[in-house]
Amino acid sequence: MKFGEWMVAQIPPEKQFLIEKQCRDIERHPQVGPLAAKLLKQCYHQQEMLQAAVNEIARLELLLMKA
Repeated sequence: MKFGEWMVAQIPPEKQFLIEKQCRDIERHPQVGPLAAKLLKQCYHQQEMLQAAVNEIARLELLLMKA
């Protein structure tokens, strides 16, 4: 595996369709506002954690490449 290849996410079409179906089901729910707000907050928190992890992994990969 080349440097950074592990960061390319490949989502199979079946899973993409399932995600889309679930999103559309949620959108039809009458109480979607509060749920959407909670999920948005969770998503941003998760993105920050993932970004920190990716930065650390990239730093470690660079150390290995220099060795």
